[in-house]
Amino acid sequence: MPQIIFIFDLRPWMLRMAVHNILRTVFICAILAVGAMVFSRDANVLVLQPIERIISKVQKIRDNPLYAMKLGDESYREKQELEKETPRATRPSARICRCCRRRAEVKVQTLETKILENAIIKLGKLLVLGFGEAGSEIIGNNMKNDDSATVNAMIPGQKVEAVFGFCNIRNFTDTTEVLQDKVMVFVNQVAEIVHTTVCAWHGAANRNIGDAFLIVWRMKEDFTRQMRTKTCDMSVMSFVQVIAAINRSAVLREYRENPALLARLPSYRVRMGIGLHYGWAIEGAIGSEFKIDASYLSPNVNMATRLEAVTKQYQVLILMTEPLVQLCSQPMARYFRAIDHVTLKGGMSTPIRLFALDLNADCLETDYNLPKRGRNQFELRLQREKAKEEKMQESFQVHALFEEDPDLKKMRKGYPKRFFQLFSKGYLNYEAGEWDVARDVFTVTLDMLGDSDGPSKALLDFMRQYGFDSMKVPPKGWLRYRELIEI
Repeated sequence: MPQIIFIFDLRPWMLRMAVHNILRTVFICAILAVGAMVFSRDANVLVLQPIERIISKVQKIRDNPLYAMKLGDESYREKQELEKETPRATRPSARICRCCRRRAEVKVQTLETKILENAIIKLGKLLVLGFGEAGSEIIGNNMKNDDSATVNAMIPGQKVEAVFGFCNIRNFTDTTEVLQDKVMVFVNQVAEIVHTTVCAWHGAANRNIGDAFLIVWRMKEDFTRQMRTKTCDMSVMSFVQVIAAINRSAVLREYRENPALLARLPSYRVRMGIGLHYGWAIEGAIGSEFKIDASYLSPNVNMATRLEAVTKQYQVLILMTEPLVQLCSQPMARYFRAIDHVTLKGGMSTPIRLFALDLNADCLETDYNLPKRGRNQFELRLQREKAKEEKMQESFQVHALFEEDPDLKKMRKGYPKRFFQLFSKGYLNYEAGEWDVARDVFTVTLDMLGDSDGPSKALLDFMRQYGFDSMKVPPKGWLRYRELIEI
């Protein structure tokens, strides 16, 4: 029986199947690759890159704890730029679908990694604000220790040279009793003026002690003689600007019109006494594992504190010591007046000359325009840093402000050249022991300014105790200086 055989050629069909399988495999690989890239991008953008950015910022804070303030400014700038772009980018249109609107709303939410990054920056800024420039070494040493999470604040101190300025709010006890709970606002308003002004003149706020503030101008190791001189000039000028700013402040003007304060202190206005001294100190942590403060320990710091207290006795606003005056430039030192040669109880045992910077702040007119709030903090800090760099240029002369600044010219206007010449003559005779001559001169300078001159009165009162006879000063007569006990 014949057989019928059917022969089919499946090669074309198998070829097509193979091509289809290859295409399907390629398609699946492409889909997987695209999906992997999308997932990888999300992981990089949402997790890896933020973590790397956080680690980078932590490393910068470890290397320089003071850099945290700059990081905060950069973060603030990014936030401001984002807020400007967000209204246009996320404003939902009535024509877009609900899913797109929901996606746009989700983009506005802050990611957890960004929250963590902001928290680290805030902690860094709080550390800088809490410890200040003196505590940067403590923060840096503890941040560099990767082996342990233990905090060791008791690191050895280091010796530094600096200008120490101590300023105190006058009549603070009476002010506290009158203002009660509002006294915190009052102190912070004064502190804002003091800190902002001294920062603009390269100073650093170190301690806030209720009604007093310790300001430090630290001399860096690479400072030249010229830079040290300019720093000393700026330390004096900064407090001159503080006095001017306090008397012109529209914020503090309301306290002059406070009925309760006027009833307690007639003709009340915010006043400060200021002491400035140059010397060495030990910078480091003070306290225990329960509470520490980063500050300075030295008789030189105590000297600045004692000087501020002595301003009341001499009835002057600013007192300086001879070491600081000797480091200031000659054009700047011409505005200072030598008023006494003393040893200060609680300060230093060696005799030291005191110098005053005479200012009449009551003549300044109050600025009635309140400062604007809500200003861009990044821009303000950028402007301050730029101004600080300009002040360190050789072309900038600090002493020139006495002839150029309108406020300084007003505060110095009531002190004629003849007055300083006469007082200098009386002081030289006072120190030389020629008290009869000194008495005659100081009697003239006492009322020469209209109001009683504080240094003339203080020296006359001292000489009067011994009948204006320098040989009667115990124990062995006049030694060209006196012990200043009444503080």
